[in-house]
Amino acid sequence: MRFTGFLITLLTLNSVLLQAVSACPVCYGVQDSPMTAGMNAAILVMLGITGFVLAIIVVFFLWMWRRNRRRREQISDDIYVNEKGQLQTKNEKGVIEWNNS
Repeated sequence: MRFTGFLITLLTLNSVLLQAVSACPVCYGVQDSPMTAGMNAAILVMLGITGFVLAIIVVFFLWMWRRNRRRREQISDDIYVNEKGQLQTKNEKGVIEWNNS
């Protein structure tokens, strides 16, 4: 008996307050609502933030790739393999040695 009374009260409140529980202007499809404009602006801001973060990640990996390439080129210019098959660094300081013998 109590449950049916509660159910009847709930259905009555639902039918009386139908306007309050109807869809918001955004879901209902009102184009000129300030709520719709605010939601569209929020979506654009979130897309902008996401795009900015992804761009920063791409720039970081490009920077690391270019840095690695420059280091490899520098190492290949400074290191060579000697006659014994060992790696050896060039110690050129720009000084030319003359052999006067």
